[in-house]
Amino acid sequence: MLLYLLSGLLLFVTYYYALLPIAVIHKLFVAFGIGWSFMLYGLFYKKLKQPFIVTSFIVFSIIQIIIYVSFKNESIFFDRIGGTYLSTLLFLPAMLISYHLFNLLNRFIYKDDLIITGPGNRLGQPQNGRKIRTLDFVFSFAGALLFLFGVTILF
Repeated sequence: MLLYLLSGLLLFVTYYYALLPIAVIHKLFVAFGIGWSFMLYGLFYKKLKQPFIVTSFIVFSIIQIIIYVSFKNESIFFDRIGGTYLSTLLFLPAMLISYHLFNLLNRFIYKDDLIITGPGNRLGQPQNGRKIRTLDFVFSFAGALLFLFGVTILF
Protein backbone atom coordinates (compact mmCIF):
# COMPACT_ATOMS: atom_id res chain seq x y z
CA MET A 1 0.00 0.00 0.00
CA LEU A 2 2.86 2.33 0.78
CA LEU A 3 4.41 1.54 -2.61
CA TYR A 4 1.13 2.48 -4.30
CA LEU A 5 1.00 5.78 -2.45
CA LEU A 6 4.66 6.59 -3.16
CA SER A 7 4.36 5.76 -6.86
CA GLY A 8 1.30 8.01 -7.16
CA LEU A 9 3.11 10.81 -5.38
CA LEU A 10 6.15 10.37 -7.62
CA LEU A 11 3.90 10.52 -10.68
CA PHE A 12 2.31 13.75 -9.44
CA VAL A 13 5.69 15.35 -8.69
CA THR A 14 6.97 14.29 -12.12
CA TYR A 15 4.00 15.99 -13.77
CA TYR A 16 3.95 19.08 -11.55
CA TYR A 17 7.64 19.88 -12.00
CA ALA A 18 7.78 18.65 -15.64
CA LEU A 19 10.65 16.29 -14.89
CA LEU A 20 9.86 14.17 -17.96
CA PRO A 21 8.36 14.92 -21.38
CA ILE A 22 4.55 14.94 -21.34
CA ALA A 23 4.38 11.92 -23.69
CA VAL A 24 6.28 9.85 -21.11
CA ILE A 25 4.04 11.13 -18.32
CA HIS A 26 0.98 10.03 -20.34
CA LYS A 27 2.41 6.52 -20.58
CA LEU A 28 3.16 6.53 -16.87
CA PHE A 29 -0.45 7.48 -16.09
CA VAL A 30 -1.70 4.57 -18.18
CA ALA A 31 0.79 2.17 -16.60
CA PHE A 32 -0.07 3.45 -13.11
CA GLY A 33 -3.82 3.08 -13.56
CA ILE A 34 -3.94 -0.23 -15.37
CA GLY A 35 -0.86 -1.83 -13.85
CA TRP A 36 -1.69 -1.22 -10.21
CA SER A 37 -5.34 -2.16 -10.67
CA PHE A 38 -4.52 -5.48 -12.33
CA MET A 39 -1.81 -6.20 -9.79
CA LEU A 40 -4.17 -5.54 -6.88
CA TYR A 41 -6.98 -7.48 -8.55
CA GLY A 42 -4.94 -10.49 -9.61
CA LEU A 43 -2.20 -10.79 -7.03
CA PHE A 44 -3.31 -9.08 -3.85
CA TYR A 45 -7.06 -9.65 -3.84
CA LYS A 46 -6.78 -11.56 -0.54
CA LYS A 47 -5.66 -8.31 1.10
CA LEU A 48 -8.92 -6.68 -0.03
CA LYS A 49 -10.66 -8.57 2.78
CA GLN A 50 -8.73 -6.71 5.49
CA PRO A 51 -10.67 -3.64 6.72
CA PHE A 52 -7.62 -1.35 6.97
CA ILE A 53 -6.49 -2.18 3.43
CA VAL A 54 -9.99 -1.75 1.98
CA THR A 55 -10.48 1.55 3.81
CA SER A 56 -7.10 2.81 2.61
CA PHE A 57 -7.83 1.96 -1.00
CA ILE A 58 -11.29 3.53 -0.75
CA VAL A 59 -9.62 6.73 0.48
CA PHE A 60 -7.09 6.53 -2.39
CA SER A 61 -9.97 5.97 -4.81
CA ILE A 62 -11.81 9.04 -3.55
CA ILE A 63 -8.63 11.11 -3.89
CA GLN A 64 -8.13 9.83 -7.43
CA ILE A 65 -11.74 10.64 -8.35
CA ILE A 66 -11.28 14.17 -6.97
CA ILE A 67 -8.09 14.59 -9.01
CA TYR A 68 -9.87 13.29 -12.12
CA VAL A 69 -12.85 15.62 -11.69
CA SER A 70 -10.62 18.59 -10.86
CA PHE A 71 -8.22 18.29 -13.77
CA LYS A 72 -10.11 16.54 -16.57
CA ASN A 73 -11.44 19.76 -18.13
CA GLU A 74 -8.68 22.14 -17.08
CA SER A 75 -5.56 20.52 -18.44
CA ILE A 76 -4.93 20.19 -22.15
CA PHE A 77 -1.83 18.16 -21.33
CA PHE A 78 -3.93 15.10 -20.57
CA ASP A 79 -6.31 15.23 -23.53
CA ARG A 80 -6.35 12.32 -25.94
CA ILE A 81 -8.71 11.02 -28.57
CA GLY A 82 -11.80 9.67 -26.85
CA GLY A 83 -11.16 11.10 -23.41
CA THR A 84 -8.28 11.97 -21.15
CA TYR A 85 -5.20 10.23 -19.79
CA LEU A 86 -6.50 11.04 -16.33
CA SER A 87 -9.30 8.49 -16.80
CA THR A 88 -6.76 5.80 -15.86
CA LEU A 89 -7.06 7.12 -12.30
CA LEU A 90 -10.56 5.64 -12.27
CA PHE A 91 -9.32 2.06 -12.66
CA LEU A 92 -8.72 1.64 -8.92
CA PRO A 93 -12.26 2.63 -7.86
CA ALA A 94 -13.72 0.57 -10.71
CA MET A 95 -11.60 -2.43 -9.70
CA LEU A 96 -12.73 -2.18 -6.07
CA ILE A 97 -16.36 -1.99 -7.13
CA SER A 98 -16.13 -4.90 -9.59
CA TYR A 99 -14.24 -7.12 -7.13
CA HIS A 100 -16.70 -6.51 -4.31
CA LEU A 101 -19.69 -6.84 -6.63
CA PHE A 102 -18.60 -10.27 -7.88
CA ASN A 103 -17.48 -11.33 -4.41
CA LEU A 104 -20.96 -10.50 -3.07
CA LEU A 105 -22.53 -12.42 -5.94
CA ASN A 106 -20.26 -15.40 -5.19
CA ARG A 107 -21.18 -15.21 -1.49
CA PHE A 108 -24.87 -15.17 -2.42
CA ILE A 109 -24.48 -18.28 -4.60
CA TYR A 110 -21.88 -20.33 -2.70
CA LYS A 111 -21.67 -18.73 0.78
CA ASP A 112 -17.87 -18.25 0.50
CA ASP A 113 -15.40 -15.77 -0.98
CA LEU A 114 -14.44 -15.45 -4.61
CA ILE A 115 -11.00 -16.71 -5.67
CA ILE A 116 -9.51 -14.52 -8.39
CA THR A 117 -8.06 -16.87 -10.97
CA GLY A 118 -5.55 -16.44 -13.74
CA PRO A 119 -3.80 -18.37 -16.48
CA GLY A 120 -1.89 -20.57 -14.01
CA ASN A 121 -4.99 -21.83 -12.21
CA ARG A 122 -6.83 -25.03 -13.10
CA LEU A 123 -10.39 -26.05 -12.43
CA GLY A 124 -10.58 -28.20 -9.30
CA GLN A 125 -7.14 -27.12 -8.09
CA PRO A 126 -7.19 -26.53 -4.31
CA GLN A 127 -6.60 -22.94 -3.25
CA ASN A 128 -7.55 -21.05 -0.06
CA GLY A 129 -9.03 -24.17 1.50
CA ARG A 130 -11.36 -25.08 -1.36
CA LYS A 131 -11.27 -26.11 -4.99
CA ILE A 132 -11.46 -23.54 -7.77
CA ARG A 133 -14.88 -23.53 -9.42
CA THR A 134 -15.99 -22.51 -12.91
CA LEU A 135 -17.66 -19.39 -11.55
CA ASP A 136 -14.34 -18.29 -10.04
CA PHE A 137 -12.98 -18.11 -13.59
CA VAL A 138 -16.13 -16.47 -14.95
CA PHE A 139 -16.36 -13.86 -12.19
CA SER A 140 -12.61 -13.12 -12.33
CA PHE A 141 -12.72 -12.56 -16.08
CA ALA A 142 -15.97 -10.57 -15.93
CA GLY A 143 -14.62 -8.41 -13.11
CA ALA A 144 -11.45 -7.60 -15.03
CA LEU A 145 -13.46 -6.78 -18.16
CA LEU A 146 -15.86 -4.64 -16.16
CA PHE A 147 -13.24 -2.38 -14.62
CA LEU A 148 -10.98 -2.28 -17.66
CA PHE A 149 -13.52 -1.69 -20.41
CA GLY A 150 -16.09 0.07 -18.23
CA VAL A 151 -13.71 2.91 -17.49
CA THR A 152 -12.30 2.94 -21.03
CA ILE A 153 -15.73 3.15 -22.66
CA LEU A 154 -17.40 5.50 -20.18
CA PHE A 155 -14.57 7.96 -19.60
